[in-house]
Amino acid sequence: MGARAEIHVENYSSVISIEARTMVDMIRHDILPAVSAYADALCQRAYHKGTLGVGCRYEKATAGEVSQLTDALLGTCDKLADALSAEPADAMDAMVYSHETILPLMRSARESADKLETVTAKAYWPFPVYSDLLFSV
Repeated sequence: MGARAEIHVENYSSVISIEARTMVDMIRHDILPAVSAYADALCQRAYHKGTLGVGCRYEKATAGEVSQLTDALLGTCDKLADALSAEPADAMDAMVYSHETILPLMRSARESADKLETVTAKAYWPFPVYSDLLFSV
């Protein structure tokens, strides 16, 4: 029984670690570059509209929101990467650490990414959005 329990404990920590590392990779290589490009496009559009004296409230507000959420996501991603490098070697300690430290950081990153998905133009978002998944069948 003890051996089976240890296998499940190690499996739990391993799965969480793999998912967290994948999340960090997706954030750094897919989401952050995409939302940065979108914010840049909005800023350029606002600049050009401003030079012509045309209103650009949408572009400025959206670029500000995207930038704020991007900064929050980057901060959480950095914390998650640091937490992953500090994962304990002992299986039971790693399980508790995964549950109490890694999972809350993953949840926080997911919340920021979900908010970014709702404000980022579809052409910039690197993954299928929920509506594509729901209505493409």
